[in-house]
Amino acid sequence: MLKGGQVELRPIEYRKLIDILTKKGFEIKNEDNEIIAIFYPPSIEEAGGETEENFMMERYYVIKFKKQDNLAYYDSTTLMEGNRAIKNLSVEEVEPWLEYILGE
Repeated sequence: MLKGGQVELRPIEYRKLIDILTKKGFEIKNEDNEIIAIFYPPSIEEAGGETEENFMMERYYVIKFKKQDNLAYYDSTTLMEGNRAIKNLSVEEVEPWLEYILGE
């Protein structure tokens, strides 16, 4: 959703967010004022049904939501490799994916 030339994602009730993400296989860390969702995409080999012989560091996404009252507001998404941040994704990059995941 565009607002003032920028993409702004609608807030979602935070218990609903946790339920949706848990059912879809995300690892969830529910902290005092934020929710951290971790998504491990399948490797090319896993997606193709092949065995993986290349032992590269695992890449995964860390998606953060801020909690306020009973709502969760999207904060950021970072592509990680091991314990190292590879790239911070823009809202424009993650909006279609998050809307698909959240069913909006």
